[in-house]
Amino acid sequence: MASLRIGTLRIDLVTEIRHRMMPLGFLFNDLTRAEAERNFDWLGPEFIDRESLDVGMAFQAFVIRAHGRTILVDTCNGNHKQRPTAPWQHDLRAHDFMRSLAGLGLAPGDIDMVLCTHLHCDHVGWNTRLVDGRWVPTFPNARYVMNRAEYDHYAARFATEESTAVNHGAFEDSVLPVVNAGLADFVDADHRVLHEIEEEVFLRPSPGHSFGHCCIYARAGQAEAIVTGDLVHHPIQFDLPDLHMRADLDPDLAVQSRRRVMEYCAGSGAFLLAGHIPFWSMAQVEAKGSAFRLAI
Repeated sequence: MASLRIGTLRIDLVTEIRHRMMPLGFLFNDLTRAEAERNFDWLGPEFIDRESLDVGMAFQAFVIRAHGRTILVDTCNGNHKQRPTAPWQHDLRAHDFMRSLAGLGLAPGDIDMVLCTHLHCDHVGWNTRLVDGRWVPTFPNARYVMNRAEYDHYAARFATEESTAVNHGAFEDSVLPVVNAGLADFVDADHRVLHEIEEEVFLRPSPGHSFGHCCIYARAGQAEAIVTGDLVHHPIQFDLPDLHMRADLDPDLAVQSRRRVMEYCAGSGAFLLAGHIPFWSMAQVEAKGSAFRLAI
């Protein structure tokens, strides 16, 4: 599913990398072979390799069209970003992200708002683009909305650490240029972006993966979807919601946030939108004992 109607809202998938196999340790240090094999019946080799246990991922964003506004949630890796310690996104020269937007009939100037679930390098990359050796905002008519606590956390680190140490350099090349251009809005973790009679878009805190990680909720009438950022990276986490992801800042807090959202989706019928999950990026959730499954 690449497009979803939530009442009067439309949500579309924006793909930068549709599918890529990554080493198991890129996501999980604690996943055992027995746990992986327990999930082979519903996860094909595109999600987990039977021999190496490499895991399949995607890098995707979402566009929400609500009440005449076009909202982009997260912006993936970006081009020309120097990430030598992250070779999977180092110095990309790809056009898939912009082509995906164009396929939805959208140019950069059509984006009214960019919502950042958090400020990690693979979620803010297309915030900026390289023009004549300078990083400039990619979406010149948009307000870039960031959780204030998340921004302050990385700004404090940037003041005392090497720039490349702060999210692989993304704070310097993908966040600060937006701030310096006067396009950033710093908000609380429960900020309401849009509140109309039949349509709502708002942030809700889901900390653990990063200092101020937020999910983005979109509601219309009784229908709802949740863009989960890095709350969940791989479908095996539905069977193993307590499995720690390698890069979680506070792994136990991340588990609490993940379980809370999965339980909410399973109970309410809300769609869970996970940009790192290929092919099943928009799906509902079912309870399965103390775990979950994607309703695919």
